[in-house]
Formats: sequence, structure tokens, C-alpha cells
Amino acid sequence: MRGGTRSGLALGDSRGPKGEDTNTRLSSTLWMPRKCLLLLRSGFKLPVLAQFRDPAGTRRGRPGTMAVSSSSRSLPLVAVCQVTSTPDKEKTFAACSGLVQEAARLGACLAFLPEAFDFIARDPAETLRLSEPLDGDLVNRYARLARECGLWISLGGFHERGKDWEQTRRIYNCHVLLDSKGSIVATYRKTHLCDVELPGQGPMCESSSTVPGPTLGSPVSTPAGKVGLAICYDLRFPELSLALAQDGAEILTYPSAFGSVTGPAHWEVLLRARAIETQCYVVAAAQWGQHHEKRGSYGHSMVVDPWGVVVARCSEGPGLCLAHIDLGYLRQVRQHMPVTKHRRPDLYGNLGRSDLNTCC
Repeated sequence: MRGGTRSGLALGDSRGPKGEDTNTRLSSTLWMPRKCLLLLRSGFKLPVLAQFRDPAGTRRGRPGTMAVSSSSRSLPLVAVCQVTSTPDKEKTFAACSGLVQEAARLGACLAFLPEAFDFIARDPAETLRLSEPLDGDLVNRYARLARECGLWISLGGFHERGKDWEQTRRIYNCHVLLDSKGSIVATYRKTHLCDVELPGQGPMCESSSTVPGPTLGSPVSTPAGKVGLAICYDLRFPELSLALAQDGAEILTYPSAFGSVTGPAHWEVLLRARAIETQCYVVAAAQWGQHHEKRGSYGHSMVVDPWGVVVARCSEGPGLCLAHIDLGYLRQVRQHMPVTKHRRPDLYGNLGRSDLNTCC
């Protein structure tokens, strides 16, 4: 398998499809247009990176991508973790913490965990029983993990007993961002709840146990760039991503648990659309596999660059993928195609700073 990048990096396996070991090979053959593509399964060793050149000796990239000249060596590295949460919180924590530790070992400055990283229950009653407050044991354990590993962690969707728990007996789907000291620097409570009935996937009624969040959050400065927080079903509402981008976001993150029907149909195309229209990096950590007898998830965690190209993707199974965030490239994209300057708020309104409130 071969891949190339504009920066000259490539994955080092040159075997063709017939010669691939399907138990250990990377998930797909991709021309790598941005910086670095590292696709890892649990237990998979980091491949050796080497330059790839065409017979004429020039560096090769994917047709239709923008050229970039900066080196990836100084760029921040982010890790996207793909897990299979279950009702067993201890086993789920062990799996997630192992991936975070691996991300730190590989040099990531920020690790992204998916929605429901804490657990996925069998029914709403079990969900409520297993939920915790933000100052409970589980978030404290992740705060300690962030300190020990020395990296930021995006806890993509925590089943939170809020301050109104005693009155409502319902929870929030809360995205928590921890810094490398283990401090909570931002929270965002999911504003769009997934109440749908899809043939072949079964009904989902998130509002039966969850309260929608009251506000959006402002983007947060991290070692990788300014991150705008969202969760799963929020992906279907471009107004949210545009508001975050106009408030300064450089990275949008959609931790998710897409199902077997919506995943193949909509997951990648929506992520790429959000990246293209906002000219942001999009980071999407996803649940994968069978959580219990009633529910499974699609997986395919990925990172998309501001040109809309998938630059990192997880294979099947729990694991992680890594990508460099190149804000210089982001600025190039925005300079060459200044869509923000071309907007017509006089015709359709303006989604900007006035629409955002800090949510904490």
C-alpha cells in the first residue's frame, strides 16, 4: 500500500491488495494530501514514514489538493480515539485511558474521545442510574489522566447529572474539555437531541433521558488551535458550525455514535461539508462496534482538513488515528478562497459573536 503527501511523507507498506495481510494492514489506501496520516489499531505498531517521489523525482500529492510548503515536524499532533463503550464503566474507562496513554506516547498534544466515552447503557433507566455529576469520580479520574500524560483531553459526551438533577431527574450530554493540568477549561451541553425513527436502525429518543443544552460555547484556545465544541447530531446543523467558525474556531469537533444506517450514508459527507463550508479542521472521534445486544455504532473516526480532504481515518475496531494540525495551511485556504468576506448577512442574517454564549 502506498500513500503520498505534499510534504513528502508516505506510509511505508508497498504491497498491493493481493499481498496485504488483512489482520494487520491499515484500513484503506489513501493518497495523503495533508501532513501526516497515521492509522492505528489497538496493538498496531507505528509505521515507518518515508518520502515518496514519482519517477521524475518530484513529490507527489493528491490531485485537486492545495500545495503547502511547511514542514510537519513543528506542527501540533492530535489523536482521535475510537472505542466501543458498554454498560461496564470500568472496562470502558480502561479502554479509553489506554488509548489516551498511547496518544501521549506518540506525541499528541490533544486526544479526542467520542460521545458516550463513559458508557452506553441498554435503556434510559440504566443511563440515568450510571450517570454522574461533573465533580464525580469519573471526570476526576480523567483529570488525573490528563495530568499524568501531560496532554489535553476532549471528553466527547459525558452523561452529566447537572445542578437541576434533583428537580428534573434527567441529564445533559456534556462535552468536557480538560487541559494538561486536568482542569476543566470548557463544557458544552448538546443542544440538538437525536429523536429519530429510522427503518433498519430502530428508534432513538434522546430526549427521554436528556435535557437540551441552553447555549453554544465559544471556541477554546488549545495547543492545536481554537477548538469549537459540538456533539454528534449537531453535525446536521450547519448554523452551529458557521457560528463557531465566525467566532474564531479553527478546529471543529464532532464526537459521535452514528448508527449502521446513518453512518454509511451521511457520516463522511457531513464531516467534509462542515470542513469545506467553515474552512476549519474537523475532528470526529466515533464509537465503533456492538455495545450490547440492542445497539451498535458505525465507527470510521477521522480528521478532515480545511480543503475537505480526509487526512486521517481509523480502521475497524478500537484504536486511534493521528493527524497534524497546520494552521498555516488553514490560513492559506481562507486567503485563496475568502468565503467569509463574501457572505451576505444583509440577505440571510449573520451568525457571529452575538449568537454565542460561554457555556460552563
